[in-house]
Amino acid sequence: MNNFMNDISNFSHLGNVLTVSQISVCLGLSFLLSLVVAKTYQITYRGVSFSPAFMHTLVICAMVIGAVMLIIGSNIARAFSLVGALSIIRFRNAVKDPRDVAYIFLVMGIGMACGTGFYNIAIALTVITCFAAIFLSFVRFGEHGLTEKILRIQIPLTSNFEHIFDDTLKNHAESFTLVSAETTKMGTELELTFTLKVPKRFSAEKLMEELSKLNENLKVQIVGSNHVLDL
Repeated sequence: MNNFMNDISNFSHLGNVLTVSQISVCLGLSFLLSLVVAKTYQITYRGVSFSPAFMHTLVICAMVIGAVMLIIGSNIARAFSLVGALSIIRFRNAVKDPRDVAYIFLVMGIGMACGTGFYNIAIALTVITCFAAIFLSFVRFGEHGLTEKILRIQIPLTSNFEHIFDDTLKNHAESFTLVSAETTKMGTELELTFTLKVPKRFSAEKLMEELSKLNENLKVQIVGSNHVLDL
């Protein structure tokens, strides 16, 4: 019994190796650097379903990872124990934007660096990576000169529907593709969905006006820039 109590006592003193100042610096620096990352995410975000909760997650994740690294230290047994404990967690939310994954890995790296005492690496990682993210967003890296649009248009049920709008679309788009056609209104109408690649001078108003003349003023919908849509 005495040996058991001694083991419990020794285990309770494992955290005393770390000083309050070390813990404060780790968590405080993780907090500040993750704030910079979260703000960079907000500045460079170009989708339509922005979530402030994700920014909060980035900050909290960095601090938690930092604390986890402090707990693990160089103790292999504690590392395996934490792996086993964390393995029961399951994330059900689908990641809509691949950039979100990159930001999660970034704050994890910051937390790990702060938790292991590599504060200079944490600061350099934050500054350089955030600068790169802002630069890539500013120069629109990876985007081509054409803007992609999605066009949905309803027409009365008719034959040869695939080519009714060819001439009109050629006047407004560099290229277009019919991606789907389905019947609506109990089979009396068709809804066609096109993808368009249009130049910067594209006018949605003029296109909709011309299409309305061809589809008997039925529904015409244009959705813009599908490379940033994440609904």
